[in-house]
Amino acid sequence: MFGKITQSIELYLHRKEKFYGLSFSDIGFIPRNRGLYSLALLHRSASKYTKSGTVLNYERLEFLGDAILGAIIAEILYKFFPKQDEGELTRLRSKIVSRESLNDIATRMGLDKEVVAKSDISKNKHIYGDVFEAFTGAIYLDQGYEKTKFFIEKYILPRYVNLQELVYIDTNYKSRLIEWGQKNKVELSINTVETRAGRHSKFITTVTINEKVMGKGTGSSKKEAEQHSAESAIRKIKEKGRGRVEI
Repeated sequence: MFGKITQSIELYLHRKEKFYGLSFSDIGFIPRNRGLYSLALLHRSASKYTKSGTVLNYERLEFLGDAILGAIIAEILYKFFPKQDEGELTRLRSKIVSRESLNDIATRMGLDKEVVAKSDISKNKHIYGDVFEAFTGAIYLDQGYEKTKFFIEKYILPRYVNLQELVYIDTNYKSRLIEWGQKNKVELSINTVETRAGRHSKFITTVTINEKVMGKGTGSSKKEAEQHSAESAIRKIKEKGRGRVEI
C-alpha cells in the first residue's frame, strides 16, 4: 500500500516529463531500466555485442513482447466482450496485433523516429510493429505485467484502437465474405428480392459462389437478410474447408 502511494506521488511529481515523446502521467509509470527501452529500439543492422559475443538488438525483446501483448489483448477482449465466442475473440485479437495494426500504432506514437539503424529501413515498415512489440517487452521486464497491461489498456487502446468498430467489422458478415471472395478471386454474387404480405415486407437474399448457392437468409430489411445469408455462406465455406479456411 505504502509503495503504491509513493509511486503515485513520484508519478505526479514527474507528470510533465517525457519519455520517447510519451508523458509519464499518460503511460502510468516512470521507467527504471532505460537501457531496456534503448535496446527495444535497436535494429539488427546497428547491433551491439557483449564481451562474450552476445548479439544485442530488439529481436529478443520482440519475441517476449509478442507473447505479453497477445496475453494482455486476450484478457482485455475476454472481459470487454462477454458475449463473443472463442472464434470471434480470436479474430479480434488477430486484427489488433496484426503487423499492419502494430505498424500504424508505432508510427502514430512516433516510435518510428526513435529506431536506431545503420541501414535503410524506411521501406520495411513491418519493422515498426516489431519495435512496438519489443517496446512492450521492455515495459514488462521493467515494470511487470500489471503496468504493461495499464499501458496497453489505458494508453494504447483508447488512442489507437476502436474496439467497437472492430466488433462491427468482425460481425459484418457481408463485408467479410466480399473481402474473402476478392482475396481468393472467386465469382461471388449477393442477390436480394423483396416480397410483400399486406403492409409487411420480407427480404430474401441468396449468396452464390462460382454459380453455386452457398447461403440463404431472410429479414425484415435488406441489410438483415444480407447479413443472415452471408453468415450462412461463411459457415458453409468453413465446414467445407474443415477448419482450414479463415474468413
